[in-house]
Amino acid sequence: MTSQDQTANKRRRASRAAAEPPGAPSEPAGAAAGPPRVRRVSRQREAGEATRRETRRRLLAAARAEFADGGYAAATVIRIAERAGVSVQTLYNDCGNKRNLLRAVMESAVTGDDDAPMVAGQPPAIMTATLDAVTARDPRRFLAHLSHQYRLLAERAAVGWQAYRDGAAIDPDITADWQRLSEIRREAFGMMFARFPVRSLRAGLTRAAAVDTAWAIASPETHYQLVRQAGYGYDQLEEWVRTTLSAALLPDQ
Repeated sequence: MTSQDQTANKRRRASRAAAEPPGAPSEPAGAAAGPPRVRRVSRQREAGEATRRETRRRLLAAARAEFADGGYAAATVIRIAERAGVSVQTLYNDCGNKRNLLRAVMESAVTGDDDAPMVAGQPPAIMTATLDAVTARDPRRFLAHLSHQYRLLAERAAVGWQAYRDGAAIDPDITADWQRLSEIRREAFGMMFARFPVRSLRAGLTRAAAVDTAWAIASPETHYQLVRQAGYGYDQLEEWVRTTLSAALLPDQ
């Protein structure tokens, strides 16, 4: 290297040093700045998502407690936010309003997941995860499975069902939403019965009629009448639904 080259290199190094702020750490040759930045962003996103999920969990738990204590009409977003330990603005940012919060409470009860929405025409995964092919082909085992899943759903959704019942009396939008939820429930029954062997049904009964029968029997209305009015326990409710469905859908043994 000539003396001119050495002098030029010294000048370039001096220029870079002058451009760096005092105390700036030096990077080793060949160090890549990209990947660490990506990891930092990913960690920030993960932390933000975890915070969002926790806030939503607390809001839904607070709303369920508020609806259970005084019903939908008496519930206020201020008390729900206080129960959840968040600001009212945070509640509005997450759920929009009390009506949307009620829908979120119901969806979390149906799906068993605070973040999983209901999908029209598709049974919740929590209800079909244990429905194997053998059970689906055996009519009595299928109806026993359906009755048990209904019982578990009723336990999860009891507060939401009652809140919708209360809310529908004062809010036409809740009435319309409740009707849509009923239609979604009927579609879910249709999907569940798609694998049910038609030849196992009572003579003259179609699959569509079987779906409507199950939809009517394993319903929020049945829960209201038997549990809230007649005082049934959930074991009794499950047994009543199982035996009633079997009598209505299957041939006499």
